[in-house]
Amino acid sequence: MTDLKSMVGPALGKIPSGLAIATAQQGVVRTGFLASWFQQVSFDPPLVMVCVKAGRPIEPLIKGSGHFALNVLAEGDFASLKRYGKGFDPGQDPWAETPDDLLEGQEAPVLAKGFAYLVLKHTRTIDAGGDHLIHIGEVIKGQLQSADAKPYIHIRKDGFGY
Repeated sequence: MTDLKSMVGPALGKIPSGLAIATAQQGVVRTGFLASWFQQVSFDPPLVMVCVKAGRPIEPLIKGSGHFALNVLAEGDFASLKRYGKGFDPGQDPWAETPDDLLEGQEAPVLAKGFAYLVLKHTRTIDAGGDHLIHIGEVIKGQLQSADAKPYIHIRKDGFGY
């Protein structure tokens, strides 16, 4: 595997992706993390998938509530990278001290100020046999929040790590 990693890693890491804050809430418990593996996978209905490392605190919230959101980051949004990059401990509320950071009345936490957001109804989880699970959701709401900005594009140094 070492030879594969050294040969393939740099090439695999050059697959571009976006960056978003994936969020979910069940009851009063809510969380979010920096997601880099997400993609639209259907036009009709509009479906989006996000890959989540098995065991992350967001998983039971997605499955329990039946919803999640992707808050797409704008190019250069380093504050969000810093705040959400490490994720949060189970039970830790990222917005407990900053409730105005979120839009009210959403099925999952939606950042009030961002580039764009999508609220998704969870339709399926797929275990493809790797270390991440694929969560698929149907887009039920969304909005471009900053038409003048560009989406954050992420290129990894190595395809075997974030």
